[in-house]
Amino acid sequence: MKNKLIKYLLISFLITWVCWWGDALLVKLTSLNASDFIPMVLFTVGGFGPTIAACACLDGGFSWKKLAKLLSGYKKHSIWYMLAFSLAEITVFFLSSKGISFSFEGAPAFMIPIILLIVFLQAAVLYGGNEELGWRGILQSLLQKKMPYIPATLIVGAIWVSWHIPLWFIEGDSHQSMSFASFAILGIMLSFWLSAICNISGSIIFCMIIHGITNTLMGIFIPTSNIVYWIGLSILTVAAIVIGTAASKRQQKLPI
Repeated sequence: MKNKLIKYLLISFLITWVCWWGDALLVKLTSLNASDFIPMVLFTVGGFGPTIAACACLDGGFSWKKLAKLLSGYKKHSIWYMLAFSLAEITVFFLSSKGISFSFEGAPAFMIPIILLIVFLQAAVLYGGNEELGWRGILQSLLQKKMPYIPATLIVGAIWVSWHIPLWFIEGDSHQSMSFASFAILGIMLSFWLSAICNISGSIIFCMIIHGITNTLMGIFIPTSNIVYWIGLSILTVAAIVIGTAASKRQQKLPI
């Protein structure tokens, strides 16, 4: 287990940090912008560090069948927890935001839901949700075999936040719209939401959906660090801790 943990972290950080620090240097030392083709390729490939690491850490080696098994886990009726968390998160972001930052200018009304769906699918599959194979599918699972749910989630959250550090050195990256401190707090909170969903549902797909929704909301709404925002996120986090802890204890009681 220790070797698997080290292997996962080494592959994740090596792929991501080589790409993202390279991206930062490229944008800093050349005339390229963060949104240009080569920097975007580096950014996208770097985001797949945890995904590739998870595939490399599958028991007995990688196969498409094993990957499908990891992705297809699901506990009956748990979809309602995922939907409740999604709706609550959307409500918090909507009530606390200063408006919409994403431009729908020129788009006919019937196209807006389609545009939002495309943005969400990108966030869930390419720019965030894809990481969940690693962070919740491998790392959270490994740590919860050795320690209780809360410290395991805190460790995963701290590592996950640290993994993002290079993005604050890529000039023009969208993550710089918020301070790293605010991002770190949100990242720890989001870790509890995602780990709770993973524990209660056994579904990596649900984690990808929640992660994708979060990234979509942060891209569409103008974030405001106000009392509604922090109280709303805090309530969600407390609920996640209660649900995740209960689900983790039920798993521990199951016969091996």
